Formats: sequence, structure tokens, C-alpha cells
Amino acid sequence: MKKYIAILLVAAFVVTNVSAADLKSVPMAKTYPLNTEAKVVSAPTTVAPAIESIDYGVKIEKLEKSLKKLKKQLSTVKAHDSKDNIKWSVDFRTSLDSIEYKTAKGLTHKNDSLFSNRLWLNMAYAPSDSMIFKGQLSYNKAYGASPKGGFGLDQRGNTHSFDAFDWVTNESLTNDTIKLKEAYWLYMSESLFGSSIDWTASFGRRPSTNGFLVSLRDNDKPASPMGHVINMEFDGASFKFGLEKVTGVSGMYWKLCLGRGLSNARARFNMDTGLASSGDYSEDKTTLGNVDLAGFIFVPYDNGQYKVMSTYYRGFGVPGFVMADANMFTNPDANTGMVTSDMKLNQNVSLRNLGDMDGAAISILVDGIGEDLGDFADGVKLFASFGWSKSMPDNSIASMSTALSGGVAQAGGVSNMMAGMNQQVQAGVGQILSAPGNTLTPDEAIAMVMQGIEQSMAGTEGMMGSNDDETGTSYWLGAQWPCLLVDDARVGVEYNHGSKYWRPFTYGEDTLVGSKLAARGDAMEVYWSKELMKSFTMQVRYTKIDYDYTGSQGFFGASGTPMTMAEAKLMGMDPIEEAEDIRLTLRYRF
Repeated sequence: MKKYIAILLVAAFVVTNVSAADLKSVPMAKTYPLNTEAKVVSAPTTVAPAIESIDYGVKIEKLEKSLKKLKKQLSTVKAHDSKDNIKWSVDFRTSLDSIEYKTAKGLTHKNDSLFSNRLWLNMAYAPSDSMIFKGQLSYNKAYGASPKGGFGLDQRGNTHSFDAFDWVTNESLTNDTIKLKEAYWLYMSESLFGSSIDWTASFGRRPSTNGFLVSLRDNDKPASPMGHVINMEFDGASFKFGLEKVTGVSGMYWKLCLGRGLSNARARFNMDTGLASSGDYSEDKTTLGNVDLAGFIFVPYDNGQYKVMSTYYRGFGVPGFVMADANMFTNPDANTGMVTSDMKLNQNVSLRNLGDMDGAAISILVDGIGEDLGDFADGVKLFASFGWSKSMPDNSIASMSTALSGGVAQAGGVSNMMAGMNQQVQAGVGQILSAPGNTLTPDEAIAMVMQGIEQSMAGTEGMMGSNDDETGTSYWLGAQWPCLLVDDARVGVEYNHGSKYWRPFTYGEDTLVGSKLAARGDAMEVYWSKELMKSFTMQVRYTKIDYDYTGSQGFFGASGTPMTMAEAKLMGMDPIEEAEDIRLTLRYRF
């Protein structure tokens, strides 16, 4: 580097001084006064003979060669500098959320002032023109002490222990935990085996959240997946093949996507098999097996204004909670001696691989509705998307009915089972008939209770409460346009609806009340975004979800079983029926 700087300084000195010396060596021509009568005066034929002795063409040619050489050396320096360092960028967001939930029984749960910070540290490195490394470190936390986790009570039943307070996080010795959101390398080539197909290959923790269409509301560049069906973090690989040059169709490409959501392997120094050691990182057949995903993305057309995108995938060995034993009718309440509808179906649950899950979607984006209609129309964005999912249970887990029939003798025979069922029916019917505004007859109430019991018995085997393949669908519509009242501001509105068995992989969607795109019901979102200054934006967003069925935010087992709100209440549950989130964010990107 010092060598290059020295060369540049010497060259600049030589060019400047040579030019000045040449000019000083040229004698000035004599001046002659003008004739005031405008007579023509003939000047001497030899005014400056020294000028004729200098060949400026040669000197200029030498200078041009020197400048070209210096320019080439400077380009080498810049290229070396750009490829020898990781480039960092920062994305920092502060949010204030006001969230509220309403349950099927009319209870309200809310948090009016939930402050949080989210920091993304983005890094990129290009060792060559064909290879790129990209990564992203993530920090996303509520203000102050961390809230308790989903199973976060300590041994004393407290929601927080002293080590949860982050008042001295950066001044104390802690563990080596860091959250890595993305880290992958990307290889690019303009020709596949000498053809006109350009292609890329990538391995690592790939970008798989904030994908196509989801990214619109925050004005982000979309990540790889289609946000309607996949919005969660994966480790895996992708292979993209550009087909535009071969077909002549603008923007056409096909991409193969592979991911692993869970690896089955024992820990290092494990002792779970006692004295008969099984080895570090060997397969453990007593727990969850690998959870994999494979699929493709196909873009048939993209000219910048109109884009059509489609995808299909399959999740292999997807997990879910199942009932570990069947004590619904045989273990009455210790205080009342009754088996009531408020009892859980089971005291123990476990997580198992339950089968495979297919998903697909097709999405259309119109970026600008007409160049001849003015700046407003050119800034309008419209989109529509249709999603499809299908569960395929392997039915390897015994159902509730099978477990009940096998356990009748141990439980005291058929009489005890029937007595427990009778108590269940009586409790459920009483709850329905005494409910405010009830219009059902006793016979109708009994029929509803029996239907719920039948579903509970058959729904613990298979996937999402069914032993059969179940299909779900979803549609999603949205629009975004420039705000007419405020400069440099945009307004957006979105609506989506999901059916009874709709199940996408969207657990990582950016909302505190759960994924709106996973809703088995209706969801609506409205937002207003404003650029306050360069790289600094503000957004106000309102999200509302109305659930028609339970299990929208569940996995693929019993927790994903769809029930209407009435059916859920009948089973003693009190699920979330409505969810709202009002969010104010300030975001700085540089």
C-alpha cells in the first residue's frame, strides 16, 4: 500500500513541475500597439522561434500514458482494498407496541407499553468477482430485564431470577451466546457448462425471513422465500438457474431450495446410554429425528413492473405435540371427584415427528399501475397471493381411542369409562345451558358435547387432529401508495384469510401477536410510513386478527387441532379469539 501511495505522489510532482518548466522556457512574443486608425499592421514572421523547437505532441502522449498507468495502479489499490475488508452496515429499530387479546370466554389480556430494540449488524465480503460472503448478527429484546420464556418459571415459581436483569450485562462475565441470523457464501457464474444459463450456489444459514411481499411494508429488499408460506430461519442451500437468456422471457429463473430445521444428534460427552457409550453426535432414536425441507421457486416473468412468483415445497418429519397417555375419563378431579370439561385431555405431552407437510403458493406483484398516469399512479403497488398446504400424517402414534380401549381393564373396566364419559357430558351440557345468551336445547347441547368428545378421542393421532390428509388454503391481498397529504410518506393496507386446516411455516413473522399470515380466520393490517430524513424512517402499524379456528399458531400435532371457539369452550379451553397490535417504530439504516 505504501508503495502505491509513493508512486502516486512522485507522479503528481513530476507532471506538475514538468509542465511549469516547459512554459517558463518559452520566450514571450513581442507586443505591438494597435493602429488607432485601424490600419493593417504586418507582424514580424519570427515572433517566438523557441516555440517551434518544442514537440508538445510527444509530451502529451507521454503524459497520457503516465496517467493511464497511474489510473490502472489506482484501480488495483481500490480493488485490493474493497476485497480485503468486510463491509458493515447497521439497521437499528426502536418500537413501542400496544397489544391486546380477547379470549373466547370474553377475558382480555393486554400490554399497553411494550418497548423493544432490534439491531441488525450486516456484513459482506467479496474475495473475488464470483464469490460473496454475507452475514447478519441480530439483537432483538424488550427494554430492561428479559421477560420470562414460554416455560420460564424458576424453581421457586418466580417469573424472574436475579441473573435475568440486564443492568450490568456488558459489565459482567456472562456466557458465549450470540444470535446469528444469517451466514452464507454465494457463488455466481454467468454460464452453466458453457450454456447461456447463469447460475448461483449458496450454503449456510440462508436468508429465509422477510421474504417476497412481506418485505413491502418495511421497504426492505425481499429475501429468498415467498413470505406467504415460509417465514422462519433455516440452515441449508440454494441453487438458482437464470433462464432469461435461454427463453427470452424477462426475469425467468428456477431455484432449488434445501433446508434442515432440526438435526438428530447426541451431544458431546453424552452419557444418556449409561455405561454403553453411543459416541458423540451419533443418531438418537429416542427423540426427534431430522426435520428437513426441500422445494423450488419458479419465477415465470419479471420485468420490474410485473412479477409473478411461485413455489412448492415439502417438509419431512415435521414435529408436533401428542398425548402421552389417556387419562381423560379415568382420573377424576382430586377435589370434586368429577371428570369435568375443564380437565386437560392429558397430563403429559411429548414432541414427535408426525409426518410430512406440503405447501405451495403463487404471488403477483404490480409495481406501478401506469407510467402515463402521473407520479402517483407510478408509485402504487398492488399484489395478490394464493397459498395451499396439505398434511400427510404417518399415523405412527396410537390414537386416544386406541389408548382408551387398551387401558379399560386397568382403569376398572367399561363401567368406569362410561361413568367418566357421562360425567363429562353432564358437565359440558350444564356449561352450555347456563351460558349467557344460550339458545340451544338440552338435546342440541348433548349433541355438541358428544361431537367434541369424539373429536378429542380421534384427534390425538395423525396431524392437527386428523388421521387423514387435510388441505388448507389462504388468500392474501394488498395495496400500497404514496400518501397524498404528507410528502415522502406511504400508506399500505393488507388482508388475508385462512381456512380450517391452513398451516404455513411463518412462525418468524415480524409481529408480537403471532403470524397474521398463519391465521385460520381473517387478518387485516394498515400502516403509514414516513421518511423523516435520509436513512431514518417512522412507521405506525395496526394489525387485527380474528380467529375462526384454534391452532393457528401451533405446530403440526395436537396443538394445531382446529376447533371453533364454541367447540374449544366445550372442551374447557379458552383460546384467543381476537388479537390486536398497534406499533410505532423509528428505524435507522446506514
